[in-house]
Formats: sequence, structure tokens, C-alpha cells
Amino acid sequence: MTATTLTTKTADSIASTPGLVNTIRSEWIRIWRPSFRYGGFGVLAFFSVLISYFIYSSLADPSAADGPAGPGRAPTTAADLEQAGGMIHALGSITSLAGIVVLSLWAIAAASDYDSGLIRVLVQAQPSRLRLLGGKIIALSFFTVLLSAATVLITSAVARPLARVYEVDTEPWKTDAAAEMASGFFNFLIPVLVWGLIGLMIAVLTRSSGTAIGVGIGWLLVVEGLISIWAPDITHLLPGGTLSALAAGGTADLSWASALGLTLLYGAAAACVSLFAFRNRDIVS
Repeated sequence: MTATTLTTKTADSIASTPGLVNTIRSEWIRIWRPSFRYGGFGVLAFFSVLISYFIYSSLADPSAADGPAGPGRAPTTAADLEQAGGMIHALGSITSLAGIVVLSLWAIAAASDYDSGLIRVLVQAQPSRLRLLGGKIIALSFFTVLLSAATVLITSAVARPLARVYEVDTEPWKTDAAAEMASGFFNFLIPVLVWGLIGLMIAVLTRSSGTAIGVGIGWLLVVEGLISIWAPDITHLLPGGTLSALAAGGTADLSWASALGLTLLYGAAAACVSLFAFRNRDIVS
């Protein structure tokens, strides 16, 4: 499907019935295109398998206490894996990379409208800018839910063969398996969604996907790293530390409930800034 065809279908879909449902549907047409779909699912599937392998391969001796540490987390031990929910333990280490991927996808989805000039057509077809951006957020959120579900399932699927190879006891995994999977999915999804909202916010403010991706990655990998050196006592309150703490189910520095509250606050702030800026700024293609 060419860019021209996508543009035409998107504009026609909104213009025919300019309601929220049709706005969401028009956004979904572009989000579900092969490059976006295969890129998102493919990259996260690759990271899920790769990080899971690194975690399990560090446990050549099942009683070893040294494993790769996730962001803000203690090194993984065999005991961490040999407990209820151990099959998705790797999600805590995958979250930051998944956040970068989703931030990039949301930024591309928002900024590409400006790059192509499609934003002018969309605003003419859907006069309500809040509804237009709200439809994009809902469509991208649904895409992220599917992306997160696939990541959780892949991580769980590769855990069993890896556990057999590296002699990790999987019997505890049968305890409350469904509840542990649901909890792990929730703790993974919410931080990833907030990373997406942050990417959207930066893209709306800068109208550049490259800038948004660069700022997002730079903040997570560089700025928070420097702050952790200068002021380590507040690192867990920054976006990267807070979102990682939620994905890990809470840490010694930040409880699960506190991490969830801060994460939702960051997400709400990013969404409000995006909606305010998009509603009040002039549209320039």
C-alpha cells in the first residue's frame, strides 16, 4: 500500500463520518501497515529472546548468584527464576528497551503527519484537534497492548526451553501461573504505554521523529545516568527509574504502589501537554 493510498483512505475515512470511532479507524489504517507492524513486533521479539538467553546463560551453575542485572535491578540469580512468575522474570530487563522501541514508534506515528503534510488534510477533515489526537492515542495504545501481549507470551515461551538447558526448576512456575502472567503483563504494559506517550509529546512539540527519538534515548541512557552519579537518591523518582521499578514489581527504593502512581502521573502529564500543544499551535507542514 503506497503512501498516497494511505493518505486518501485516511482522509476519506475521517471525512465520511468525523466521529471518534472513525478517527481511530483512520489512524489504525496507517499504524497497521507492514513496516510499522513488522518493525515493532519483530524488534521486541528479538530483544525478548536475546535478553532471556543472556539471563539464563549467566546461570551455567544454577546456584550461581551472578547474572545480568536489569536497569536499576540486582543481578539475576537462580532463586529469582525458581519461583512463581519466574517464566516472565526477564520482562523487568526488557522494559527499558521495549520503552525505547515504543517511544520511537509513537514519535514516528505523530511526526510523520507533519513530514508528509498529511496533518493539514486531517485537520480539515476532523476540525476537532482534541478528537484527532485522542483518536491517534487510542489507536496507538491498542497497538501497544498487542505488542506488549506478544512480548509477554514470547518471553514466557522461550523461558521453558532455556530453563531445561540451564537446569532451572520450573515447578514453582505452576503456582498461580495465570495470575502471575496477568500481573506481569500489567506491570510491563503501563510503563511501555507511558514511554509511548512521552515519545508522542516530544514529537508533537518538535514535529520531528528524529528529535523525539534522540531526546528520549538520550534522556534514558545519558541524562538519567549522569543524575544517578550526581544525585543517586532521586534516581528512582525519574521517569526511567520509576517505570523500571513498576516493571520489576517494585524495588527497595520505590514500592509498587508508589511506582504505579508516579508512572500514571508521568503519563497523564505527557498526554495533557500533547493535547494542549496540538490544540493551540498553528499547523505547519
